[in-house]
Amino acid sequence: MALMALIMLIVSSITFFIIRWLPGDPVFLLVGDHPTKEQIEQARKDFGFDDPVYKQYASFLKKIMVLDFGVSLRTRQPIITEITNRFSATFELVLFSMFMAVILGYLMGIISALRQRTILDYLVRGFGYIGLSVPVFWLGMIMQLIFFGILFLFPLQGRYSGVGSLNSQLINYSGFLLIDSILSFEWDLFTDALKHMILPSLTMAFGVLGIMLRTTRTSTIEIMNTLFFRTFRSFGFNDYETILKSGYKNTLIPVTTVAGLSFGLMLGGTFLIESIFDWPGLGQFSVLSILTRDFPAILGVTIIYSSTYVIINFLIDVFYVLIDPRIRGQN
Repeated sequence: MALMALIMLIVSSITFFIIRWLPGDPVFLLVGDHPTKEQIEQARKDFGFDDPVYKQYASFLKKIMVLDFGVSLRTRQPIITEITNRFSATFELVLFSMFMAVILGYLMGIISALRQRTILDYLVRGFGYIGLSVPVFWLGMIMQLIFFGILFLFPLQGRYSGVGSLNSQLINYSGFLLIDSILSFEWDLFTDALKHMILPSLTMAFGVLGIMLRTTRTSTIEIMNTLFFRTFRSFGFNDYETILKSGYKNTLIPVTTVAGLSFGLMLGGTFLIESIFDWPGLGQFSVLSILTRDFPAILGVTIIYSSTYVIINFLIDVFYVLIDPRIRGQN
């Protein structure tokens, strides 16, 4: 836990000083067009921008200890409120995308390894290479063109069709629209939210799917050349049966590592994905904050993103202990 806190402190501190050294004055976002000198000085005083940098940094550290990120210069709302309202949308999108990437990439990687040097193997590997090489912004626009503009299968953008879809019967259990609509038995809303989720999650998952596929295929091939795998063969088990009985456990270790690292990649990808699909999450909020030099909002979002990434990788380490007996033995 101490290491997690240290990492978040370093990330937030680096972000703080980089933002302070950027050219431009965020005060002009507050005072509007043609401000007077008195208005500019008052705005700097109100937000503490007239203090020396070390005093601003000390005040920043005190506030983040109690999750006080200040007020957004753009929306005039408390930043913690903005983050709370948008975090569930982003996290739901990332989790759904990661689930798709891990499940599909893992299954396709095993199939590719078991069918080495066949047409199916080449097709699956080619699909993985495409996923790694295609820019996410281009893929997102192509998805919109095909599935909305031509086939009319999925909505163009947004999280749901409109405010009218969120009726009074929906109970906010988790903040995740898919889960809450199921628990509230709002099946029309669930179907609508799922349709809106498909295109952005597929776009986000495509690149990570390629990484998962290649990692799973490589680790599976290595396991198939080990002594225990050949022992299973000598007892009459085919490769599929051996993978199902024992081999898959060994492939989970490198796949889990890649999944943890890829989670950060997906978090960073929300900046583009949410902008392309008009997804009301932290990524879209971050882009607007950067474009308008909303420094307090940028700092708040950076801390939340880094904290989420550190916590997820901590959970990945815990999962290691569960799947690898050697680590349990060392502890």
